[in-house]
Amino acid sequence: MSPLPEKFTLRPVSPEQVTTVLAPFLARLNREPERHIGYCDDTPEMMVDTLGRMSPVPVDTFRLAFEGERLVGALGFDTDARLGRAWLFGPQVEHEAWHAVADALFTAVCPLLPEHVRELELYYDVRNTRCHEAAVRWGFTSAGDSYVLRFERDGMTGVPHETAESLTPAHHDALKVLHHELWPVSWLTGEQLLEKQDENHRLLVLTEGPELLGYVFAKVQPEFGEGFIEHVAVAERARGRGLGRKLVAAALRWMFSWDEVKVTHLVARAENEPAVRLYRGLGYQVLHPMRAARRPIG
Repeated sequence: MSPLPEKFTLRPVSPEQVTTVLAPFLARLNREPERHIGYCDDTPEMMVDTLGRMSPVPVDTFRLAFEGERLVGALGFDTDARLGRAWLFGPQVEHEAWHAVADALFTAVCPLLPEHVRELELYYDVRNTRCHEAAVRWGFTSAGDSYVLRFERDGMTGVPHETAESLTPAHHDALKVLHHELWPVSWLTGEQLLEKQDENHRLLVLTEGPELLGYVFAKVQPEFGEGFIEHVAVAERARGRGLGRKLVAAALRWMFSWDEVKVTHLVARAENEPAVRLYRGLGYQVLHPMRAARRPIG
């Protein structure tokens, strides 16, 4: 790894700096495709919200790089004890010595990882070539490509008028089974999907008598004007009937029923070409071509 010149210092982030320094820095750089990190947000307000929901808290997981008193880099992580995984928020660096700063941040952050973490993940725009170079240097290997797709409110004129039912307790068990069949290592379990249901998180389903054919899990963040589709699933026996398209169309209508929501996003694996065609056929546009890379700990 590249050595860090003596003029740089690495520091923890204070509680006050999370909102006044860290969030604006991450969000500003993240708006550039060549710097984009999938786990970071593009506005300071959304970045503050994301940082506020992290576990452990950012003061325990982030390190900042300074040249004198100028912030030039940041890196931290969020974790999931069940998956044993840490998602890296960065590296975000604004300096010509990009790789030296990124290497120093990575070296400083790794000792902060909790014991339950067995794997690290980077998630970056494929145009972020410096992050890719760092991933290779740090021993990460590709875990697959995906697309972040965007759909704006004015595209609703071309969306069919499809409806889906709200999930009822009669189909709770079937949903958990279907979710596990299709997403065995998802960051959300079927039980967690059920627990997340509230005014801003909706599970919509298609059924045939007592049988669950498919579901979509969508959420809205009206305070930020955004919606997001987290999961779309159709039982294998029910495929080829256009049910995925119906579910996504119904989710779009639910999300845009909120006047505050102006745009929605979803993530699709690049290898899942039928799903990508479905989304693009409804009017979604590719915003970020993304790559995940992982490295085991130890």
